[in-house]
Amino acid sequence: MSSFTRGPANVDDLLASTLDDYRKDLTEQFYKGNKITKELMKSGSIEEIDGGNDIVRNVAYQAGGTVAKITSTSAVSITQAQEFTQARFPWAAIGGSVVLGDWEKAQNSGKGKLFDLLAERVANVREEMNQSFESFALASATADLTSIWSLVDINDSANPGVGNYGDIDRSAYTWWAATEAASGSMATQGLEDIRTAYHTTSRAGMDPVSFLVTTQTVYEAYQARLTNFEQLVPTDKGDLEFDSLAFMRKPLFFSEVMPTGVLLGINAKHTKLVVNKNMMFSKTPFVRTQGGQSEASLIRLMCQIVCVRPASNFKLTGLTA
Repeated sequence: MSSFTRGPANVDDLLASTLDDYRKDLTEQFYKGNKITKELMKSGSIEEIDGGNDIVRNVAYQAGGTVAKITSTSAVSITQAQEFTQARFPWAAIGGSVVLGDWEKAQNSGKGKLFDLLAERVANVREEMNQSFESFALASATADLTSIWSLVDINDSANPGVGNYGDIDRSAYTWWAATEAASGSMATQGLEDIRTAYHTTSRAGMDPVSFLVTTQTVYEAYQARLTNFEQLVPTDKGDLEFDSLAFMRKPLFFSEVMPTGVLLGINAKHTKLVVNKNMMFSKTPFVRTQGGQSEASLIRLMCQIVCVRPASNFKLTGLTA
């Protein structure tokens, strides 16, 4: 059976300490390097917590019913009502490895060159993790209960195929369902359907969605209907820039991995990326297999997309140009 051993201490310890130095920058660049996480970060909707077996959130599903008009002699109701329940979300994780071959290290001898090589490897892992997260978050369906939940499943009127989101059955508790509607051509009804879904979920404009994401085809069809007065959404100076359009002054962008004909409206007040601090781009020591000519360190992120009010989000399906 293969065994793992540490690399030479003088090199391995330098690599490990350098990888630790990259961690803060790696975290920030991951959040900014993906359209979904960037919008969640801008809304203050990335939550870093200390862990736990699952992520548990209290969910308010009805009013207490004690508030009413009163006079100086009125009795105020003290009837206790069931207002909250709990939603439970399992952790998921994505990870990759930074691999350095002995020949590469020999060809990049010298502390500066070696650290440049390490920086390139870390950047490649981060980019791949960005792409993987987006693929999970916008997949047509959640892969399984150990995966990051897909926003397409979260924002649905029915239970996901892999199981109940948040361990709450939408067929029994309709308040846990998102607003979902079938649409059609952007040329005839798509824009009107987006507008209706936006206002329906906004609670009279007091709690609107934060951003919208769709396919390139729908994005271009929406762009073709804009008037000359529509503006591109400005990006914060210094941030990585993503092209986006505005809908009701909210960013609307597209992703290559979005399912055909789907548009999502996401309310970041109720939808968060929850990250486990104990595995927030944590790294392992550089190790090599017995007889191997390379050594590797693992980089991992434990997280989950948590929504406590799916009804504040919406999904349109069947959109075409």
